[in-house]
Amino acid sequence: MEKIRKRGILAVSFGTSYEDSCRQTIGALEEDFAENFPGMPVKRAFTSSVIMRIWEERGIHIPDVQDALRELAADGIEEVLIQPTHLLAGEEYEKLCAQAEVLRGSFRRMDIGAPLLHTEEDLHRVADFYANHFPREEGEALVLMGHGSQHENNVVYTRLQELWAQMECGDVFLGTVEAKPDLEDVTSQLEKSGLKRAVLTPLMLVAGDHAHTDMAGAQEGSWKSVLEGKGFEVRCIVKGMGEYPEIRSLYVRHLKQLEEACRGVLYGVSVGPGDPELLTLKAVRLIQECPVLAVPRTKGENTLALSIARQAADLTGKQIVYTDFPMSRDRQVLEDNYEKIAGQLAAYLKDGLNVAMLNIGDISIYSTFSYVARKAAQAGFPVRVCAGVPSFCDIAAKTGKPLVSGTQPLMVIPAGCGDLESYLPLKGTKVLMKSGGKLGKIRKYLHENGLVNDALIASDCGLPGERFVQASAAAAEEKSSYFTTIIIRPEPN
Repeated sequence: MEKIRKRGILAVSFGTSYEDSCRQTIGALEEDFAENFPGMPVKRAFTSSVIMRIWEERGIHIPDVQDALRELAADGIEEVLIQPTHLLAGEEYEKLCAQAEVLRGSFRRMDIGAPLLHTEEDLHRVADFYANHFPREEGEALVLMGHGSQHENNVVYTRLQELWAQMECGDVFLGTVEAKPDLEDVTSQLEKSGLKRAVLTPLMLVAGDHAHTDMAGAQEGSWKSVLEGKGFEVRCIVKGMGEYPEIRSLYVRHLKQLEEACRGVLYGVSVGPGDPELLTLKAVRLIQECPVLAVPRTKGENTLALSIARQAADLTGKQIVYTDFPMSRDRQVLEDNYEKIAGQLAAYLKDGLNVAMLNIGDISIYSTFSYVARKAAQAGFPVRVCAGVPSFCDIAAKTGKPLVSGTQPLMVIPAGCGDLESYLPLKGTKVLMKSGGKLGKIRKYLHENGLVNDALIASDCGLPGERFVQASAAAAEEKSSYFTTIIIRPEPN
């Protein structure tokens, strides 16, 4: 399969001279980027010349945007995703874009992501975090200090305050250091609220000079001193926004959206065990949104996943790509086939078309998709996974018996594994997947070890003709369908 050009990520921040805050915010965010985009190097750049000079004096070189891009190009990066850590699309963001544009010709492709507070959805997510998830004490106002800007996009701060009003959250107040709303506005709102206690924290990625000095400082004129002078009991949380995983996840989300906009995305979509009503809303949405559906097909043109999807989603106008999987245990044959299928799908992904590959049950449980996904990811395509309902959860629901309770462990085991008998004596519930070809051997073991009354044999769960019988029953044939699951659940003591 042809490899896509080498790609990299440039994380651009204004910067901070506070080493601890830099590590806990910018550093943590860059680590999240690396974790979510394996195989893509993450490089740091700052936009503040003053901050970069301070780090240089400490013996640490942090490049500006243009130098960082030159270094990426020298390292062989051909496609670069630039993700700013700025809060809004103000002067610093525009400066970043202008500086990057000069180096656009050094790359096959360059794309710049959005700052944190860019869309109405972004604002809602941030407003919700501070209204409902930020830790504060009962009867205590939350006062947020933003930086502020004379740029027209400073209106995002006003919009946040409007959202808290709409949420009937009257204990959150936002002011800025260098624009409106300011501390005077916050003080007026606090006095009208009747609240006498307040916690101050920065609405800034890092906790730098503004947070330590202008907000929490002991000197006259700091927000803490001014509010205490007005009779408020004040405490400060000097933590940048980047220290909160909930906020960092929004930046990661922006970077994923940027990556998805660059080329087609390969979605692994779980369609459940058979009942079309068990498809998740997300699965139905992805199936209907993706123009291309990849359908696994085994010998005999078995397209069960497609037949399930047809009953739950409108497939009108879809391009159906059949992906054939040989029933072989030869590792090289399988690897060659995974490479071939990834190549099939790459033809659509290169054209910017999203592809949904349908999979029975839940895609994370013994699914061949993972092998194809690895090949696609290695070629540089975004891969996303949509979870689903596994067959053993459906079996438990239909038989009215929970898989586990109390402190019982749960083991999911492929019946074809070589050392199956070493797992069966262990405590807890055992789920034996793909048990059809091993049914006789397993029933013999169950009889010999006194477990036959604890085992349920489920065939074709969710499909026409589904059957559930106790392993002790005569109706439990020695052979069954490929979609046979055995659940061994000893009664708890």
